[in-house]
Amino acid sequence: MKAFVRDVAGLVQAGEPFVLATVVESSGSTPRSSGAKMAVRRDGAIIGTVGGGLGEARACRAAGDMLSNGAADGEARLMFVDMTQELAADSDMICGGGLSMLIEMAAPDGECARAYAELDGMLRKGIPATLTTRIDGGNSPRVVGHELVAGRPAGDVPVFTRDGDPMILAEPFIPPAPLYIFGAGHVSRFTARVAAMVGFRTVVLDDREEYANRERFPEADEVVVLPSFAGCCDSFKDDAEAFVVIVTRGHLHDRTVLAEALRTKARYVGMIGSSTKRNKIYDSLLADGFTRADIERCYSPIGLPLGGQTPEEIAVSIVGELIQVRAAKA
Repeated sequence: MKAFVRDVAGLVQAGEPFVLATVVESSGSTPRSSGAKMAVRRDGAIIGTVGGGLGEARACRAAGDMLSNGAADGEARLMFVDMTQELAADSDMICGGGLSMLIEMAAPDGECARAYAELDGMLRKGIPATLTTRIDGGNSPRVVGHELVAGRPAGDVPVFTRDGDPMILAEPFIPPAPLYIFGAGHVSRFTARVAAMVGFRTVVLDDREEYANRERFPEADEVVVLPSFAGCCDSFKDDAEAFVVIVTRGHLHDRTVLAEALRTKARYVGMIGSSTKRNKIYDSLLADGFTRADIERCYSPIGLPLGGQTPEEIAVSIVGELIQVRAAKA
């Protein structure tokens, strides 16, 4: 969902109107559950999906009508799609039940656009939020308000209340697991790019402004220039969901960051380098009072053993290991 919000925020920044389709209710074996989203652009291109097939086709058709007819910001439709086997047969779908979708027109200077631009900034910073949408349920439904509230949502699934007027859709947005990449060199560039693609909230940290900048890391959620690597993990020391990748420019900095990372509750700590380099750093840390159990938390040499040599290949092996660790908890 982070990637979807970012892409929609990009439409807002570009001043492009769009129609937002959101699954608000589902039953049976529908292909997408409540909360699934799709944005339809003026040229018919889509961002995200509400499940493909019949439901998505109808949502795209409704969105196209709204865009071509100059619908006003907030103009909406509530659409129910019967996903029985009979109706789904032509679209090669085996489904039973149905889904309801909210189809909403979003002007680039409207409330929906503002909410998604703000939400993108919050998710980049790791701030959870709840987006509440109010829909006037008259003969011509209309979205009459969006409210974005920071803080841990009460639940992790959307809640749609259709009793009453206005109807209310409350959607939780929880940032994905954060990945802190220490070092802004070649391996870091591609690791940040691949990690962002697979859903991590990526933060790149280095003490060199000429390397740690938005131009080199456009996909990263945050890019931080550190005064030094001392205390570099203090901001997330109690976050048990954090992932740490250490790919700095030298052994001394790697050792400093590893020592800092092992004092955190991070779920994953990985360090690049050969076994020889790793063992020297481990011996140094043991001499400074770290335990063998502390050392064993570190994945090093980092990444799955794919045999890659280029920065791009190494990045794939690193992110592959991150996915493996993340999936082990699911």
